[in-house]
Amino acid sequence: MNSIPKVMKSSFNLRKPELAQLLAAGTVVAMIGGLFFSRAILSVGIFIFFLLAPLRLGWRQWLHQASRDPLVWIFSLAWLLPVLSGFWSDDASSWMDVVRIKLPLMLLPLGWVGLSISERWRQRIGWMLVSFVFVSVLYSWMPWWMQSGAIQQDYLRGKTLLTPLDNDRVRFSWLIVAVLFWLQLQWAVATARLRWLIGVISIFFVLYLHALAVRIGLLCFYMLALFWILRWISSPSLRKWAIPALLLFLFIPLLMYWTVPTFRARIDYIRYDWSYTFQGKYLPGGNDAIRVQSLQVAGEVIRDHPAYGVGFGDIRSAMDSVYQRVNPNLSETERIYPANEWAVYGVGMGWIGLIAFSVGVIVLFFIRTADPFRWRSWVLATVLSLVTDIGLEVQYGVFLIPFLLLFLRDASVSWKNQEIRS
Repeated sequence: MNSIPKVMKSSFNLRKPELAQLLAAGTVVAMIGGLFFSRAILSVGIFIFFLLAPLRLGWRQWLHQASRDPLVWIFSLAWLLPVLSGFWSDDASSWMDVVRIKLPLMLLPLGWVGLSISERWRQRIGWMLVSFVFVSVLYSWMPWWMQSGAIQQDYLRGKTLLTPLDNDRVRFSWLIVAVLFWLQLQWAVATARLRWLIGVISIFFVLYLHALAVRIGLLCFYMLALFWILRWISSPSLRKWAIPALLLFLFIPLLMYWTVPTFRARIDYIRYDWSYTFQGKYLPGGNDAIRVQSLQVAGEVIRDHPAYGVGFGDIRSAMDSVYQRVNPNLSETERIYPANEWAVYGVGMGWIGLIAFSVGVIVLFFIRTADPFRWRSWVLATVLSLVTDIGLEVQYGVFLIPFLLLFLRDASVSWKNQEIRS
């Protein structure tokens, strides 16, 4: 009788490689599904993913490996800074909301510790993400084909196509760039038939990026494309393709401006909006001038509270106070958060937050990977998204930013090995 429980216990042992891999891959699939279909599923998936790590490794081994992973330290710091600010935040409710939203920054890297997913499962997860993004692009783009004139007029007023991720078009456009980055890496080791598929999907995504015309997606796309061209120039075997690629790089935005009405409308709107921004004037219904002003207001708050900020729970109220002083005509809905992450951490934690956040970002570039160029390219795309937007203040951002860094870091090992064999 005593042997039966032992047998049952061993059959459900999470440290079995096959079971641990299946559960880990299953939770990653659930998180990706939740990203597109349900915030609740995404949140539950992140929490289960975190709990599985110490169960499959054992608490002592898990803590040992976590203490040696720089991504755990960097993202945990990004969460702990707001937590510490609770000691001087007056608005406890707003502070708790910030801490809750940012919690995946710590849970995802801790859950990834000691994760072992086979190359087959990694490919399945990557292609699943590609498939979800492809279907989502079709869903988002379809109204344009039926009401192109009305949508083009909307773009002239600063609006865009509706997107998945609860219409979080900034994160969605950035996710498309991440998928293009992954597809380019697959191209290096793909068969001829698979390269045709990758090429068709990539062209489709590039066209949509220009039709959607969200700046962060386009900026990251062109930045990464330029990096690859520069790498080809430095490689003797690929140098012959560098000049044609550079000419194509220069021609694509012109071609898109002539042929994609929403891209042309977005460029015209940005030029119009910035004509007011450069004059220090606010254009009603615009967003560039108010984003610039939000950074100016954030600077005022940091100067008033330089040591440790106002606390993450009081960012909104502190910004409102300065808005009322410098531009009282702005409505409450137009008084936005600081327009990038450095400003957010500066307002919330003062110079302590600014310095700590900057150190974490710098360390990202020096993490050892199998292919430093690819890693640093994506890190720079991540940093660019933090400079132009507040991706660590929204649920989709606090999932996608650490998830993609972790996924691409681990995948770089297999990509490099496959390239060497090829």
